[in-house]
Amino acid sequence: MKYYKSESGEVFAYDDVQVAMGLVGDKLLMTPEEVEAHTNPTKTEEQLREEWKAQRSAAVEAITVVTAAGNTFDGDEVSQGRMARAIIALGTAPEGTVNWVLADDTVIEATAAELTEALALAGAAQAAIWVAP
Repeated sequence: MKYYKSESGEVFAYDDVQVAMGLVGDKLLMTPEEVEAHTNPTKTEEQLREEWKAQRSAAVEAITVVTAAGNTFDGDEVSQGRMARAIIALGTAPEGTVNWVLADDTVIEATAAELTEALALAGAAQAAIWVAP
């Protein structure tokens, strides 16, 4: 692949066959530095930070935790909120349970104790992700 730039600054890529066939026309061959700058443009600090934040959000969204009982819970922020509300509601009925859909879509009868454990594990996993490297 060879990169060419027109007088107006547009960038075109041609393979060796196109170059040999004369399809390049009056384009100017780019310098290696221009090719590098075009194919791998330098990112600003703000762009790098936004990329890191997007990666962090995706990592938080993918959190799963396994309780001592062997159940795998989703641990994303929405699930953490749901756990917290269920724990509060179960506080009025300490021996009660709530139907809970696990990460693999299995439904269990979750206790406040297991939800509290899952919430603590998910919060710890999120905290580990959240801190900037």
